[in-house]
Amino acid sequence: MKTTQKAIAAMLAIMFPIVLAGGCGSQTTSNQPASTNSQTNSQDSGDDSQDSTDGDGGSPLADGLAGSCEGSDPRLPSVKLDTSAGYLGVEIPGNDQIKPDEFYSYDLMLTNEDGDSWMVQLSNYVSSGETNRSVFSMQTSKNLNYPGWNNSDDKSVFSTSVPDTAMRGTSMDWQMTLSIDGNDVAKCPTDGTTSLE
Repeated sequence: MKTTQKAIAAMLAIMFPIVLAGGCGSQTTSNQPASTNSQTNSQDSGDDSQDSTDGDGGSPLADGLAGSCEGSDPRLPSVKLDTSAGYLGVEIPGNDQIKPDEFYSYDLMLTNEDGDSWMVQLSNYVSSGETNRSVFSMQTSKNLNYPGWNNSDDKSVFSTSVPDTAMRGTSMDWQMTLSIDGNDVAKCPTDGTTSLE
């Protein structure tokens, strides 16, 4: 009997740390996804709130800025930009001249006085009927997507207003590129950049 009790006690002494280690390991494993998800969710919401309020630092994009350019392609004959009440307005005639197989995209590169840059991408995936308006920060590699598309009733004009909260600066140098089915086909201005001031 004493030998059996000693054997049981020895087995318990050996198994107790194994059970504890296994229990802790499975507890850590089961809690890890929840804490990982909650950390990811808090980082995502932190990123969104930082972009929507702080942007990349610096002054918010100033109201009352305006700029335009003339292009040489009938699909991108000119572009007008302006800022008003927290929005970057974009107006582009020639939209009815674009005949893509799959998609086209207006890609607007903006660079402020400090050298910080953003890409505003306005994409129409005509093959699937989907559209995309986004602002990509070259500094942070963050991309913000916004609902909506063309505000113009005239099918020959593309017009939209993108929230400018992610962008910072008191002036901008910019250039618009038209890409059709993955190929850059026109720029405005055709050479170099123009100013939004």
